[in-house]
Amino acid sequence: MKFTRSAGTFEVPHTATALLLGVNILVYALTLQSSGGSTPTPDALFRFGAIYSGALARHEYWRLVAYAFLHASMLHILTNMACLVWWGGPLEKRVGTSYFLLIYFASVIAGALTGIFTQQGLYFTVGASGATSGILGALLCLKLLRRIEPPASFFVINIGLNIVFAFLAPRVDWRAHLGGFAAGMLMCALLDAFEIAAPKLMRCKFPEFIKLNLGVLLAIVAWLADFSPAVLIVALVVLIAAVKGIDIALSQPRGLAWTVAVLAAGNALAVGAIVMLTLPVVTPNIALPANLVPWAASSLRSLIGVATSLPVISTLIVIVAVFGLTLLFLWPELKRGLNDRGGFAAAGFRAERGRSRGL
Repeated sequence: MKFTRSAGTFEVPHTATALLLGVNILVYALTLQSSGGSTPTPDALFRFGAIYSGALARHEYWRLVAYAFLHASMLHILTNMACLVWWGGPLEKRVGTSYFLLIYFASVIAGALTGIFTQQGLYFTVGASGATSGILGALLCLKLLRRIEPPASFFVINIGLNIVFAFLAPRVDWRAHLGGFAAGMLMCALLDAFEIAAPKLMRCKFPEFIKLNLGVLLAIVAWLADFSPAVLIVALVVLIAAVKGIDIALSQPRGLAWTVAVLAAGNALAVGAIVMLTLPVVTPNIALPANLVPWAASSLRSLIGVATSLPVISTLIVIVAVFGLTLLFLWPELKRGLNDRGGFAAAGFRAERGRSRGL
């Protein structure tokens, strides 16, 4: 189903959909290897990040996302990945990669929280069902907002099958389905409202790479920081200031180049913080493969030893490397910004924002 203003054919998965598909398959293979059998064991699923009733009390917030990349059987992953490809392609094409990922992970987290807070007794679940239900909910929201025009039969069949499976299969976590579906609808509606109001709030329409990079930086900060109210308020203020600063920069000649440089610096500092915090813990516990040739093993041991003994220098090297790699990866945008002496790129961003009329 290719949904623009009318229904069409199957949509080939785009960047985020394909990446999520690949990560899910890879993680499933790792859980199989860890389990040593044809089906992942509960112990392996728990170690890899299954969500359970006591996760929040133990501050294991990472499980709110990790559980969605785990699956309990081959049938489980096949059905979820089929839904991801079938529904994710049209949604990502319609709303863009960054908004698609925002809807996806909001649905993942909402599905987990719904299960934790509504399940009586012990709770243990894995799977991308909440996320895929959120994708379906977002498509329904776009239909109700008249942003797409798929046939009503599409929603009747797919939502109907979801309901039937949820109640007939005892192991299906219908709470995660429901929470994810509601979150997908809500997030899609909020994004549509933002895009309608954006011309009054923002000068420019952000290129997709900026939104994705900001999302990655936000995820890193959320992982590194605690969840105290004060930290959340400060983080929100900084995020708003950063977004507005980029908005102002993009409206100026060569502002795109400055934005790329700032993002490169942000990436470098974020990765540097991760290295500084994890280096003392991770490097002493690295186990080299037994089949490594002697010279390679010796070189790696020397490298690990240097990194452990000189953490500051090692971190600075990583910071410089990430900064350079970001500039290299974003070179087309950087070059475009450097050549924008007359402000044509800036004028284009402002014009795109002025044409915004929702998703």
